[in-house]
Amino acid sequence: MNQTLLVNKTDFGDVVPVNIDEAPLAEDHIRVRIGPFALTANNITYMVTGDRMGYWKFFEPSEYGIDRPGAGRIPVWGFAEVTESRVGNISVGERIYGFFPVAEMLDIKPARLSRHSFHDGASHRIPLHPVYNTYVRTQNDPGFDGDLDDLQPVLRPLFTTSFLIDDRFDENRFYGADQILILSASSKTALGTAFCMKQRGAAKITGLTSARNKAFVESTGFYDHVVTYEHIHTLDGGEKSAVVDMAGSGEITGRVYDHFGENIVYNCMVGKSHRQGGKPPKINAGAPPVMFFAPDRARERIGEWGRDGFADRLGAQWIPFCQSAKDWLDINKSQGIEKLLPVYQAFLEGTVPAAKACLFSLQENHP
Repeated sequence: MNQTLLVNKTDFGDVVPVNIDEAPLAEDHIRVRIGPFALTANNITYMVTGDRMGYWKFFEPSEYGIDRPGAGRIPVWGFAEVTESRVGNISVGERIYGFFPVAEMLDIKPARLSRHSFHDGASHRIPLHPVYNTYVRTQNDPGFDGDLDDLQPVLRPLFTTSFLIDDRFDENRFYGADQILILSASSKTALGTAFCMKQRGAAKITGLTSARNKAFVESTGFYDHVVTYEHIHTLDGGEKSAVVDMAGSGEITGRVYDHFGENIVYNCMVGKSHRQGGKPPKINAGAPPVMFFAPDRARERIGEWGRDGFADRLGAQWIPFCQSAKDWLDINKSQGIEKLLPVYQAFLEGTVPAAKACLFSLQENHP
């Protein structure tokens, strides 16, 4: 029996655990036990943009024998261990890292198998973006340090986005901005972006956050200046500013445009941590928002630098950032659906402390 969590795609608060009968493992497939996986505000963004960006398609319930129209499975990043294998080059006990549903188990059909990774060759996943369809064989990847195991599921996918945002800004000489305004500055993708950008010293890094998170954001040392949303008006509206928007709140974005107007030289729209933050504002002056899709940027850079070159550049910043997280990130690990559900609801409500990270396994007594 395989337990999984279904969510109503039009009402994320409506969730239900269901059990799936396990069929015999098909030829050329592996079965993996999922966990630990991370739950972050980023998973809410995946659901908000699930139809537009295709995130719901990876683990579409009907493709896995679940008859529940209108339901989806929350995609998460995490580890899994092979429990059965009908693939000659993959052994029981091997550990992998990648994109999974919130579930106990998953059957995968490895394709494009190499020493370092493979893709899921299931027919419904072949057309989907390869960044989310790749599984890393962690025993062969030097980027997976056992000392950083708990940080990998929480920070690795988010920091990759941070690295790519910083790279885009650097390529474009920070769009001529004297200041970078990072909205939802306490989010982990925002922290990674600020970490990368501050090392360049090309512009002042200003974090915008809630009063509740202000002290935490300041404590990381990644920002030159931190202000709360209520005090946006205290900033110098005449300063040429570029925006990195992790919040996706129409109300907050509207305040920023009202204050800076034509002095907004670029707006990089990334996330939706404030999913109920109002409609997009009417923009009368300043550069309009431009959606940033990290997987496309990653594919572009891998094409230019090669996979090894990309990994080397990412790793040079990833390891120091990860090491810093030991000082500001508190990781809680839990097992079982009953432990996950209240934390999931807290993420929906935006009440999870910024300094907290959560790892889960649905299966009890998971190693």
